[in-house]
Amino acid sequence: MKNFVTILLAGATVLIVSVGLLYGLISFFPVLIEEYYSPVFRSNSFNTDWLFYLHPFALSAAILWFWNRSKELITETGVAKALKVSVTYGLVAMAPVLLLTFSAIDISAFMVVTWLVYGILQALLACLVFEWRS
Repeated sequence: MKNFVTILLAGATVLIVSVGLLYGLISFFPVLIEEYYSPVFRSNSFNTDWLFYLHPFALSAAILWFWNRSKELITETGVAKALKVSVTYGLVAMAPVLLLTFSAIDISAFMVVTWLVYGILQALLACLVFEWRS
C-alpha cells in the first residue's frame, strides 16, 4: 500500500510540474514549439491525450522499482542518490530511444536534447518524492 501511495504522489508531482514546464516552454522556446506543428507529429491527438496524463504514473512505478533495486549499487543518500538514479535512467533508458527517434523522425537535435533533460527532470522529481517518503 505504501508503494501505491508513493507512486501516486510521485506521479501527481511529475504531472503537475510537466504541465507547468509545457506551458513554460511555449513562452521561452516558441521556435521549438513550432516544430511540434510538423507533419511528423499527430495533428489531432485527442484519442491519445490521456497517455500524457498516464505517463507520469507509469514512469513513477518504473523508477520506484529501479530505486528500490539500486540500494546496493548507489551508496549515496538524499538528493545525491535521486540525481544519480535519474541521470542513470536518462542515459540507460532514454538516450538510446532518443537516438533512434532522432534518426527516424525529422526533428531537431535541440528537441531531442530538451526531451532528454525533461525526462531526467521527471525522474529526479519522482526520486525526490521517493527519498522524502523513505
